[in-house]
Amino acid sequence: GAGLSENSVILLGVANLIADGISMGLGDYLSEIAEQNFVRHEFKRERWEVDNYLEGEIREMCEIYTMKKGFSQQDAESVMRIFAKYPKAFVELMCVDELGFIAPNDSEDFPAYKKGLVTFFAFIFFGSVPVLIFIFAKAVPKSQRPDKSLLFIIATIATAFTMFALGVTKASFTKQNKMQSGFMMLLNGACAAAAAFGIGYLLESVLNV
Repeated sequence: GAGLSENSVILLGVANLIADGISMGLGDYLSEIAEQNFVRHEFKRERWEVDNYLEGEIREMCEIYTMKKGFSQQDAESVMRIFAKYPKAFVELMCVDELGFIAPNDSEDFPAYKKGLVTFFAFIFFGSVPVLIFIFAKAVPKSQRPDKSLLFIIATIATAFTMFALGVTKASFTKQNKMQSGFMMLLNGACAAAAAFGIGYLLESVLNV
């Protein structure tokens, strides 16, 4: 949208790709750390309440099971008193039914730094497509190289296919409808690209560059 040269597009694209990848990966890492710390803190708090105020926790769980799950008072109390004999299992049940999260494991199967790295490399992999188009075009002899307008269209189409593939890949893990997920990801990317292109065009007009 701002009429940059091919070299500028490549340089800014690579720099932006790496910077955004680091930002996304670090953000995912920090959010995962924060979530894990919150879960562990709440788990310890619930464990303390079970150790020091067991009857109150049994009453709370009985209310949840009678009001939200349709248990009779007698059945709910019977179930909770059985669970109360096993404090760790009781706290894990409370975490799910009262607080809405799964109790933390003693050993983290997929630590936060790995999630951050996965996010970083996934961003780099999928985000590099439009930049690679310009890099490959640069390797073509100048006489055979497509003009910038055609190159932009090729990069846009390639990026659209990449966004759709990302949505389909995501649906494979989340067990969602693959076509719907692909089109939603494509729509999300299209809206972001349109906003970026519009801002670039506006700045080009206002600043007369």
